[in-house]
Amino acid sequence: MTKLKFYRPFITNNFLWEFPSHFKLKEASEFLNLSIAQTTDFISHTAKSIMRDTSIYWFLQNKHTKTIAAFISIENISDSIGNLTVLLPDLTNEEKNEIAERLVMFVKDQINLNTLQFVTLDSVIQEKFTKNGYNIGNKELKRS
Repeated sequence: MTKLKFYRPFITNNFLWEFPSHFKLKEASEFLNLSIAQTTDFISHTAKSIMRDTSIYWFLQNKHTKTIAAFISIENISDSIGNLTVLLPDLTNEEKNEIAERLVMFVKDQINLNTLQFVTLDSVIQEKFTKNGYNIGNKELKRS
């Protein structure tokens, strides 16, 4: 697998996908609804995990408003399995679809994950994965 630190920035029509360490603490703190100290710890953790090639994290910045619009992480990546978290507050289905297309391409074609475990998953993201060869069951997406 290619080093995870090389998977940034991604640029789609409406979003710039960038690692959390790229953003100002105040902006990240407000998006995550955490204190500055908690946000500092979180960003430090994400940077270490990315460098260890165990996880990847992105804030998605809206290219028009220059604000953080979403958060995506794939943690504990090993043996073609990872834990997926996607936070998409206040986005349109069209924006979610744009994000889902790039996320599926990354997971399926670039880092070749066959299984993604999750706690909750937006229906637009779920649908894009199922249309691209993943089956859903018991809190996981599994490529058949």
